[in-house]
Amino acid sequence: MDFQSVRFFFALLALAANAATIGIVVLGIAGRTGSAGADLRERVFGALRGLELWLAFVVATTATLGSLYLSEVADLIPCTFCWYQRIAMYPLVVILGIAAWRSDHGVRIYAAALAGIGAVIAAYHRLMQAFPDLGGGTCSTGVPCTAAYFTLFGFVTIPYMALSGFLLILALLWIDRSNSPVPQASLPDA
Repeated sequence: MDFQSVRFFFALLALAANAATIGIVVLGIAGRTGSAGADLRERVFGALRGLELWLAFVVATTATLGSLYLSEVADLIPCTFCWYQRIAMYPLVVILGIAAWRSDHGVRIYAAALAGIGAVIAAYHRLMQAFPDLGGGTCSTGVPCTAAYFTLFGFVTIPYMALSGFLLILALLWIDRSNSPVPQASLPDA
């Protein structure tokens, strides 16, 4: 596959991640507004029960492989903010993979912290590309953070793709939390 096809594929994945994230948020809101919305939310979230961590693992792995392709195969040198996003994404592969394998839902807080930090960095990086004056010398002159190696569909750049992945991971972790049984407080013996 040539570089143009790969970047187009990853741009489509980012848009699919956006659609999935928006769908999850809309279902979450609809589930709180009425019984029909709650039923639909329960059917969809219930269908994902037990798969949330695996799906988040797949998203993190895909994002990691995509970033490695861009730097190691396509020879695009990561800027400073790209490295910060990698620092947040790469550990998610290991953390979510182990958690999915062990069905360890306690990982949510750790994974959400990394994904949240990565999302903030990716959003700021994308803003710097849209408004270069925001950069203010935060990156090296060799690989400026304000420049986009490519832009597809008029707005999809590498930081946008990373942001899409981080947000979908956060949404999947939220579904995992929603699908987890609420621990019952133990009552004292009478």
